[in-house]
Amino acid sequence: MTRDDDEDEEDGEKAAQDDEEDEVGNLQLAWEMLEVAKVIFKRKESKDEQLMAAQAYLKLGEVSAESGNYPQALVDFQDCLALQLTHLPPHSRLLAETHYHIATTFCYMGHYSHAIQHYNSSIKVIETRLAMLQEIIDAAEGADGATEEKKEMEELNQLLPDIRERVVDAKESMRTASAASQAIQQTLGNASTSSTLPCENGGPSSSSAFAAPSQIPVKACDGASSSKAVSDISHLVRKKRKPEEESPVKDTDAKKLKQEVAVNGGGGDSSASHSKEIQEEKSQEPATQSASVDSSA
Repeated sequence: MTRDDDEDEEDGEKAAQDDEEDEVGNLQLAWEMLEVAKVIFKRKESKDEQLMAAQAYLKLGEVSAESGNYPQALVDFQDCLALQLTHLPPHSRLLAETHYHIATTFCYMGHYSHAIQHYNSSIKVIETRLAMLQEIIDAAEGADGATEEKKEMEELNQLLPDIRERVVDAKESMRTASAASQAIQQTLGNASTSSTLPCENGGPSSSSAFAAPSQIPVKACDGASSSKAVSDISHLVRKKRKPEEESPVKDTDAKKLKQEVAVNGGGGDSSASHSKEIQEEKSQEPATQSASVDSSA
């Protein structure tokens, strides 16, 4: 990539950022102007001014929805609908439009049941208006009569399929959201039950898939207790074997034998014969002592 390409890319990013800032600025400016208009019209109590205030609420809702502030958009649309229901006939197309905006906003917020209600209300308003227009057309004289009404009927008949399709989509989204919510609830419920359910012996359930690692027993090694946890490995450390304790008698005899060998300078055979002579002398000592006692007596 050349230096010119880098500069072009930077210029494009800067232009896009500037456009975004301009758009945010325009939305903010529009919101401020509509807010002022709403306050002015609401101060007047005539029907026309109240309907103008309703239109200001409608446009404020559109600006909020465009900026992603759906809760505020919903409040503005509902305020608009409240004024329109007070001053407009039940077959007014403005009512259908406001119901449609409210339903769409509810869909964005995930409240599909409320969205379905307002979509159906919009359909009902349109059907009521179609019936009213049909009466006007039937009462008109000649084929050229009620031209505007016929054109409006054609427009409304084209709108109905789209709104009905949105009702179907909202119902499908509501079923999907409900199924997902139930699956999550069931998963969390099973996890909670399996982790807290005691076994017959009073200990925690071993079938829990969410047991902590420090609570999972392992098979003992080299005769160690099987209840030790994974984190405790002290029983696996090989201990240094202590030297066997030698008998003090054997140690004394061995030392004595070595001394005798050193004195006599003999080998293994002379040491053995000398040890035998010592044992014979020891066996003769009791007899000599008993003879001395008898002679003294």
